[in-house]
Order: sequence, then structure tokens, then C-alpha cells
Amino acid sequence: MWRFWTFLLWLCSFLVVAEDKQPISLGMSAPFSGPAAQLGLSYRHGAELVFKQQNQQGGIAGRALQLVTLDDGYEPMRTVANTRQLVYSHKVLALFGYIGTPTASAVLPLLRHEQIPYLAPFSGADLLRQKDDHFIFNFRASYAEEAKAQIAYLVDQQKLRKIALLIQADEFGATLEQSFLTELDKRGIKPLVISRFQRNSSDLTQAVKLLVQHQPELVLTVGTYQVLAQAITLASQHNFRPKYSVVSFTGVSELALMLNNQDQVFASMVMPDPVSTQSALAQAYRKAAGTEVPLSDIAFEGFAAATLLVQALQQCSADLSRNCLLKTLPAQQLYDFALHYDIQRHQASDQVFLVSLKNKRIQQLPLND
Repeated sequence: MWRFWTFLLWLCSFLVVAEDKQPISLGMSAPFSGPAAQLGLSYRHGAELVFKQQNQQGGIAGRALQLVTLDDGYEPMRTVANTRQLVYSHKVLALFGYIGTPTASAVLPLLRHEQIPYLAPFSGADLLRQKDDHFIFNFRASYAEEAKAQIAYLVDQQKLRKIALLIQADEFGATLEQSFLTELDKRGIKPLVISRFQRNSSDLTQAVKLLVQHQPELVLTVGTYQVLAQAITLASQHNFRPKYSVVSFTGVSELALMLNNQDQVFASMVMPDPVSTQSALAQAYRKAAGTEVPLSDIAFEGFAAATLLVQALQQCSADLSRNCLLKTLPAQQLYDFALHYDIQRHQASDQVFLVSLKNKRIQQLPLND
């Protein structure tokens, strides 16, 4: 009988140890196919650089980090289905690196019900910055901050006044449209026209035609790299070459590679140019990335957000829980990248960088205070 109890105790000990060594699962729903695929692929690549490096060093208290990724094609209903699978089937510790505002809007009811950590979403929307949503941790600056920086430079410094908007017709577009209109209204400016297109659309004929009819000198855009590159090309075929601006979500590095040398495009980014910046954070990213895959601002953001997450997981390793993770993340520092956590908006960084896209490269612009 004593042998039976000895074996049973050994088996229980073995099962406890095995359970302790189960991977720490994180869930990510993002576009890995379709017109916005590079957004999800780049963000995941940057994050995986950090997770793989940590796993090579023994993981978190001996437990490997596992990023479970599901493709939603940047379509909200697929994001909802993916999130239910990640939460209820995969039972992930947290959701990380979701891509987009319409997709976030679609899953918010589920997130609020489950109170599962929703970490470093790739979106600057105000709907993710509500005071009571303590389960959300935003790494990046908001779209309102990007719009403010763009208008301060393009209108106040560059003196551009004839302005139009080219807007993706969903929550992403609506959020930035309101931010742009607010900033323009402060200066007594109304846009000549607001032209809209559908998310993931390949038909921009009417949207561009409307811009050509009104002949603005500046077009403020809200959309993804592939669609906006198509719009700029289509406009140039009508001998219409205004100045354009894009926001960080567009995929600035990807867009730069698709432009013609005659195109005049400005961008706001929430990370500095990963190629030229000499900060310690940028150097760490470049070292981890190597030379196999081109550097990008989106992968750089994924790298930065994952670095914060790993640091928080290390501090919570003795008592790994969702509560510990959410309490620990706001206190993290990120190399020499300045963070100032806003507890009301659950946001770590307010940094915005203005750049121009020329000769398929990113060039930083001066930002007046």
C-alpha cells in the first residue's frame, strides 16, 4: 500500500511541475492576409523577436512564451470569432497586438464582459482610451495627438489652407475625421470636401474623382498603405499631385516603398524611424531584427510593446496573473524611449514623430513646440 501512496505522491508532484511548465499563451487577432496583411505580419514579427529571445533565455520562470495568432483579414466579425476562440478555447492569459479600430470596436463588448487584458493594440482610437476600461493597456500615442501634430505642421508652419479629407468609411476613419475637423475648426478652416471609401476596397475611382474636382493643395488621409498608394497613383494619372498626409496606422514604411518620387507625402508616426534613429531602443530592435527582413515602423512598435510585456511578465513570474500584469505594465520603462503613463487614458506614450516620405525613405521633420 505504501508503494501505491508513494507512486501517487510522485504522480501528483509530476503533474504540478508539468502544469507549471505549460507555455504562457497570449492571443493575437490581426490581418495576415488581404490588403492590410503587412500590418499584422510586421507587428507580429517585431513582437516575436522579443518573445523568441526570451524563450532562448529560459522563458518566464521556465515557461515558454507562446503567441497564438489568428487571421481576421481586418474584418470585425472575424475578429470577434477569433477572440472567442482565443479566450474560451485557447484560454490565453491576455490579448496582445490586435490591429485596427473597427476590429477593436467589434470585440469591446466581449472584452468588457470578460475583463481580459487587452494589451498594446495597434490603434490610437479614443474608444480604447475610456477611463473605466482598466483592462486595456495602450502603448502608443493617440490619433488625436497625431492629428494635432499634423495640423500644427502642415497648416500652422506650411500655411496650407485648401484642404480635403480622404477617409476610410468606418470607426477608424470616423475617429480621425473628428480629430482633424476639431483641429481645423480651431483655425477657422473647413475642408473643401470629405471623400470616403470602403475598408479593404480596391475601387477608389469615385473617391479620387471627388478630390480632383475640388483641387485641394493638401489631402489628409485615413486608410492603409495599399489603398492609399492606389489612390495617390490614380490621382496622379489625372495630373493631380497635391500634398498628402497619412497616420501611423497606414504603415508608413510599407507606403514609402510604393510611392513615386514625385509624390509629396507626410506622415505622423508613434515610433521614430527605425533605420536612422540612434536610440538604445532602436539599436536593440535592429540587432534583434538582423538583415533578413526590412526594418519597419510597425515591427518596431511590436518590438517595443513586447519588450514592455516581457518585463512585466518577469516581475509577475512568482504570481503570474492578469491582475498582476495590468498593475505592473504601467510602471515599466523602455530603454531611452520616454514613457509617461496616463492613468485616465491607460496610455504609456504620447510621442509623435513627423516625417516626409521621399525616395522610398523616411525623413524626420522638425516639430515646433
